[in-house]
Amino acid sequence: MPTRILLADDHQLFLDGLRSLLERIEGCEVVGEARNGLEVLTFLSTTPVDCILLDVEMPELNGLETTKRIKKQFPNVRVLAVSMANDYDTVRQMLRAGADGYLVKNTGKTELVKAMESISRGQIYVSTELAPVLFHGLANRKPPVSAYGETLTQREREVLGLIVDGFTNEQIGQQLFLSPLTVKTHRANMMSKLNCSNTAALVRYALEHNLLPGA
Repeated sequence: MPTRILLADDHQLFLDGLRSLLERIEGCEVVGEARNGLEVLTFLSTTPVDCILLDVEMPELNGLETTKRIKKQFPNVRVLAVSMANDYDTVRQMLRAGADGYLVKNTGKTELVKAMESISRGQIYVSTELAPVLFHGLANRKPPVSAYGETLTQREREVLGLIVDGFTNEQIGQQLFLSPLTVKTHRANMMSKLNCSNTAALVRYALEHNLLPGA
């Protein structure tokens, strides 16, 4: 779990509520608050931070541009987008910009903890309620599959779809009647074929190139 957390939102009431929630999670320390993207970047230049809970719609510098700059200047900082927006384009743009996760603001403590644990392990996390949004968006947008994507087997695409949906190796194995070791091997093979260094990059590549089952 990341311990040093920066909160970024232009609504003080939401910041207060989020701080109160995080302070009840063991090991979490809120080290600061920011009201816009410029304040975020200024804070990061002076204070160590593990994770930022970042609103997408902020004045002066919005969440999308802020995320791009964070990943360029402070690549080790995890970015968890927290927003009221639940449409495909917004989620996709934030993930492409480098966000490590995306939560809608009506999420509860349990999913918040799960998201932070996932991104701290280098995984992408997207709110469970957004899974249908992502799949519907991909079904209605058919970008060309890259030459790399054409090398994936049908089984690998099935595994990839479940990875995007946030399932662990064990859970994927249960869904597809495979051993966790086999799932791990499929994951490693896909990362090698698609030239992705980690699971987060693999998920971004899948969303960008429409590599999910049925595409």
